[in-house]
Amino acid sequence: MSIRISSFTIARSVLFCAVTFVFPFISHAQPRGSTEKVRITYAANNLGFLQMFLAKDRGFYATQGLEPELIRVSPVAAVSALIGGDADYTELLTSSVRAAAKGAPIRVVSMSVGAPFFSLVGRSPFKAVKDLKGATIGVNAIGGSNYISTRMLLLHYGVDPERDIKMLPLGDHKTLYEALKLGRVDAVTVNPPFSVLLIREGFPLLAHSAKIVSFPIGGVATTVRKINQNRDQVKRVVRAEMEALRYLRQQPQGTIDLISKRFAIEPAVAAESYQIAVDAFNDGRILFPAMERLLDADKRDGNIAKSVTVDQVADPSLAEEIFKELYSSR
Repeated sequence: MSIRISSFTIARSVLFCAVTFVFPFISHAQPRGSTEKVRITYAANNLGFLQMFLAKDRGFYATQGLEPELIRVSPVAAVSALIGGDADYTELLTSSVRAAAKGAPIRVVSMSVGAPFFSLVGRSPFKAVKDLKGATIGVNAIGGSNYISTRMLLLHYGVDPERDIKMLPLGDHKTLYEALKLGRVDAVTVNPPFSVLLIREGFPLLAHSAKIVSFPIGGVATTVRKINQNRDQVKRVVRAEMEALRYLRQQPQGTIDLISKRFAIEPAVAAESYQIAVDAFNDGRILFPAMERLLDADKRDGNIAKSVTVDQVADPSLAEEIFKELYSSR
């Protein structure tokens, strides 16, 4: 974690301005009255963070008295900013788990995406995953869920991710999409809508990770200090996203409309993307078996100690409390 927090602070403002410029339509859900500003980091503009976008765009944060500043950063910067106090929360679950497993004072407090819905898409010469030996694969970032999912897929099909291929971190999924189209890489691991667009444009689908891989990729993490000193705010952030997750399942058309607008894609592509992703989202509670699978993957790769348990990286109590409040009357 060598990134300087002062550098992050400068980059944060630039990134946020860029996000605001690219997506001006998100401002329709303006908080009313007295609100608390919270800074939330995320990795990329893709469906892996759909619950966060819904919570902002459909006003669930505002209902909880929160004014979120959504800041796009790398996984390493997200953890550094959280620990250093330059961010209040992060949506980068896998990076947070790994940091907490190594002793960082942070905890995952909700789980929104219980399985990856990435697709491995290649150039036309490649017909199967095994054909990728010697190829270059574009990924979001080294160490994140996109990277972990790619490694698992390759191993499943008998391709050694260390010896047989080169993984190239390129940034967000739009950049991955463009890199494959321009021939900069031989294959990419991407979320919808970009996977849907590539397949529609004739690029071969090599594998859907959801059919092979199962581990959580999305959720909220914050510091132990924040949980202890401002539990009410943490609870409101988690509640806003759990409300968004409920909206995601109960209001498919509203969700599809948001996907179409946010990613500037036609409604048919948005609908297809929604159908690919919807079953991967859960209700926000932390599922211990899923978290254990994520820890097991890091243990196998030697990234964390074999003695690490879920209790050392996650605090399920807030999401459980909110779940009872939301659903106890049913």
